[in-house]
Amino acid sequence: MKKTLLWALNCAVLCGCATPTANLPATTWYDKTEMRKQHYEYAQNYAVERDKKINTIFYNLKKNTGEELCDRKLKPGLGFDIGVYLPKKHWWQFTVTQEAREEEEDIKNLNYFDEENVIYVRYVIPNSAADKAGLKPKDKIVTIFGMAAPNTPDAKEDFEEILEENLTSSTLGQPVEVQIERKGKLKTITIKPDNVCPYNLKIDTTMTTINAYADGKDVYLSNPIIDYMQNETEMAAVLAHELAHNTLGHPEAGQLNAAIGAIAGGIIDGMTNNLNADAAQLGAELGSKVYSKDFEHEADYLSVYYVARAGYNYKDLSIVQKKLAARSTTSLYFSSDTHPKPQERAPILIEAAKEIDMKKSFKEPLLPDFAKRNSHLEDKTDDVKWF
Repeated sequence: MKKTLLWALNCAVLCGCATPTANLPATTWYDKTEMRKQHYEYAQNYAVERDKKINTIFYNLKKNTGEELCDRKLKPGLGFDIGVYLPKKHWWQFTVTQEAREEEEDIKNLNYFDEENVIYVRYVIPNSAADKAGLKPKDKIVTIFGMAAPNTPDAKEDFEEILEENLTSSTLGQPVEVQIERKGKLKTITIKPDNVCPYNLKIDTTMTTINAYADGKDVYLSNPIIDYMQNETEMAAVLAHELAHNTLGHPEAGQLNAAIGAIAGGIIDGMTNNLNADAAQLGAELGSKVYSKDFEHEADYLSVYYVARAGYNYKDLSIVQKKLAARSTTSLYFSSDTHPKPQERAPILIEAAKEIDMKKSFKEPLLPDFAKRNSHLEDKTDDVKWF
């Protein structure tokens, strides 16, 4: 009965719906499998180029902070990204869909090696330590730090753990030997690492809006903001701003202020016998926002110095505020609880650029001006006295 009803419904819908009218050209001689593979390969190459572009900018910003503008001790940076050839295995073929088989076929089609779980160089950042040492994309990593490259289903995570354990502030200046296989031949490459500010860049795929943020440990971008900020200057502005939030300790400061607000509210709750802790919750919210706009201005100011030191166009960073305002002109008129209006942020970016021009003309170090010591920027072992 159900099948009969569904058949009748389909007939009714098809007969009643409007029909296409275009006389489409014939495409029967196109190989759909080949077209699919071309699209898959394009998607993979696009992802590599996009990741390389944004990570190159971020790496250059980190490499040029110097310890005086990074809140942590610098750590060694190599300047390349890895991938893993990990074809899917479907042991029980009767449970596999046609789509899964096609995807597996496409993955194997792009596999340059016979083995699985091979760690390879996905891309190399131009002018990085790895680039200067001669590392190339598609090089197979055989050993690093004298250890064999992982060859397990968790090879990527295991390899990144090896890097994390061996690239620390205590290993600054120490060369890194990497044995690679290139076109069937083994070769040992010695990389003299760069000194970089130790933050990582991550893509937050859960965000569907144009957004970026810092959490005190890493910097995060959404996919939409990567596509929206199309040139190097715009992306450098976004990344430098979030990096500045981290190095200035803004995420930690926000948490501290929220805690102070919660304590104050908790005292009020106790005095009024409020079991719902409404005042504590409100106090935490108010505390987290109390200096939020000032932190944004401060991060904008420092970001201009980061961009200038990295060699990007620091004079046009205010354009980003125009571009963000273009997404929503309401931001020009209605105040946010946490961020200044674009027309309030742009002048700081413009004046900071003029300040840098002045320092360049007098051959002064490109160091920002602070009214008092920043506890995060002074938490280092160097003796720089510029506050």
